[in-house]
Amino acid sequence: MKFEQNTLIYIDEQDKTQASAVAKAFANKDVKNRVFVNILGAELAGKYLTSEGIAISPVDNLHNIRKVLEELDIADVILPKTHIDVRVIFDENYIFIPKSHFDLKIQPHIYFVFELAKDISHVKFLGFFESSAVDLNCQNEKYYFYPKEKLIPVENLKAYLDSAKTSTRTELSDEELENFEQSIIEMIDNDINLLDKKILLKVLTKNQDLRNKFIEFENFELISYKTANELEFESEIAPQTYTDKDFQGDEIPKDEFEIFEKDEKNIKNLSQTEDVTSEEICNDINGEYSANNPENENYKD
Repeated sequence: MKFEQNTLIYIDEQDKTQASAVAKAFANKDVKNRVFVNILGAELAGKYLTSEGIAISPVDNLHNIRKVLEELDIADVILPKTHIDVRVIFDENYIFIPKSHFDLKIQPHIYFVFELAKDISHVKFLGFFESSAVDLNCQNEKYYFYPKEKLIPVENLKAYLDSAKTSTRTELSDEELENFEQSIIEMIDNDINLLDKKILLKVLTKNQDLRNKFIEFENFELISYKTANELEFESEIAPQTYTDKDFQGDEIPKDEFEIFEKDEKNIKNLSQTEDVTSEEICNDINGEYSANNPENENYKD
């Protein structure tokens, strides 16, 4: 990856492939599109930080949790002292921040702002800003907006991170980790109340062990789901015993073929999703965020 004047971060095919691989696991088109951009942004932020000699852990973030990534517009990188989220935008005049970050109390310490080139060849690192500097009156229905004129220059980033007095580390006892298991299960099952969800998400931003536990539960859930579907498939195609009345000559009942056809389609749908085309995704999202820019009728200032 090449850098130009410390602001341009070039996107290679591996970056796109990694983002596509994560995004294609989601069936909903809107979620898939957003996830592609979120993963791309987080990956590029990690590469930039590494190039500046700032050590990161590729797995030390909240968006590694599938359920979080599915529900929230998040592209975070968690450093020992600073929680960062990346906003990939399509027009430097519309820097948007999801209101959900503030509603759920998971806003990071700072936001990076990357402007994505139309040909998806690079992003321009425009600068960063503290979440505490966001004007909550500058909003529409879904987003808060931040003026580009107030961005902190990129060249100030390393000094800012080195002098940070904040922390992203909270220790939990084994008992406390166990107490969060029920909340994790409830969130996976879409059966969690808002207060418990806020508490869980907030602690997830502060504790790697809890994030790992959530991922373990998701992996177990996925394995259980696949196993259950395999068993159901096997039971549906299990050999049947037919009597003479079931046959007309040597003819096999049509239902037997219908079972195979139905399950062949189901298995294909479970194991494959539509390929992600980065250009189409960015066109879709560009349109979505343009429709939600601060010039629309929902904007308040």
